[in-house]
Amino acid sequence: MHRQIVRLCAAASFSLAVLLLSLPVNAQNNQPQQGMPNFNGRPGQQQERTNLTGTLTAAQAPLIKLKPEKGNQEWTIRVDSKPDEIIVRGEAEKGWVRPGMFVHFEATLDKKGVGQSAVSQVSVFTPTPQLELGVTEQGALPDFSSAGSEETTESTGEEVSKYTVVGRLSGVARDGKWSVTAGKAKVTVEVAEDAKISVELPDPRLIRIGDTVKGTVYYYNQGVGILKGEVEVEAAEPFAAPEDPREARRKSRTREREEAPADPAEAKSIFDM
Repeated sequence: MHRQIVRLCAAASFSLAVLLLSLPVNAQNNQPQQGMPNFNGRPGQQQERTNLTGTLTAAQAPLIKLKPEKGNQEWTIRVDSKPDEIIVRGEAEKGWVRPGMFVHFEATLDKKGVGQSAVSQVSVFTPTPQLELGVTEQGALPDFSSAGSEETTESTGEEVSKYTVVGRLSGVARDGKWSVTAGKAKVTVEVAEDAKISVELPDPRLIRIGDTVKGTVYYYNQGVGILKGEVEVEAAEPFAAPEDPREARRKSRTREREEAPADPAEAKSIFDM
């Protein structure tokens, strides 16, 4: 039974689906390879389309299965959308955010770019040419130095203000503080352990079984279709921080002693199933 579950939930991303969807098709009779759903319909049949929202129940490249919000018929879908057309939204644990990611948050900073209180909300995003990276305030932009001071407002008497920071996470210190490069400015902030981390990325690798998928499906027959254009995915669970290697080894040794297979529900991504 365990093997059947693993096969059903076989790891596959939408980007992999895009790469593998060119399975052999007989051009003379317009029929798919044996065992594959017929996405082409009958000769002369008119193609229809629908806006479909459903739960991802299985992924086996090049196909996915969705259980729609309305109706009981599960859909078998081939994904023709490009990877950058698939937007994944969700929340994440603080430790999931890695250097190199672009972040946006509000922070109280001194004139050297050092945070004076923990940041409670952060957005992780993909930059666009229209979005300018930097640090802004209603007043003048401060002259943040690249080597920020750790002195507090009380000890220096410096003014502090609320700023909007849009930049790239360049490093995480041993004490957990973030270093962010925002245009020409560099800031150092502490992010609260229970901070709300919102994620919006065009990254199909983040998609997991149980997520909600929304997009336009083109079809000839109900229950079998092709997903094209923009796709929105809402993560069912927060993106978890990587497990501590020592804890992972301990769990592995425990499973080996008990001679029990790993629970598929423990997978953090459909890649891991």
